[in-house]
Amino acid sequence: MLAPAPRAVPLPPRESVELLDTERARWHVTVSRRFLEKLEAARDALGHACPEGSAEEILERGLDLVLAQHAKRNGLVDKPRETRRPARPDTIPAEVKREVRRRAGGRCEWVFESGERCDCRRRLEYDHIDPVALGGAASVERVRLLCKPHNLLAARRIFGDAVMDRYMGPRPSTPRQSLPLL
Repeated sequence: MLAPAPRAVPLPPRESVELLDTERARWHVTVSRRFLEKLEAARDALGHACPEGSAEEILERGLDLVLAQHAKRNGLVDKPRETRRPARPDTIPAEVKREVRRRAGGRCEWVFESGERCDCRRRLEYDHIDPVALGGAASVERVRLLCKPHNLLAARRIFGDAVMDRYMGPRPSTPRQSLPLL
């Protein structure tokens, strides 16, 4: 008589969040051995600052660093310079980035034909409404915050597919669902 085949145990989801109360949640995540080594190295590096060295504390400090670096790249600093440093003409000054990001609320400013706004918060880029290549200036009024797909769409509308394909490669053959066919 044949033995029954063992039942396959389903793998746990790679990531899930279980809300425990209004302030706490349990995060289930599958990580690599390299991730665990990095976590242990960070725990060692922060031994004096974080004697407890809990994974939550170490990860939160790391996230704080990532967010601070991101804010700095966008000119969102605690003590902005009083005078503007000389910059290349194609560079957007920090004070312009700050004001554009505040105006946009940290979301894509692309407006669809329907009048709705994209509102994406990922892969945001500063876009010159009048491109620098065509004499555009980096002012709060002439710079907007767009997600990468909408920034590329705006560039393709201005410069055309042939020019953009030289820089970006050809467009995918199937349109992305996040971008409307206009």
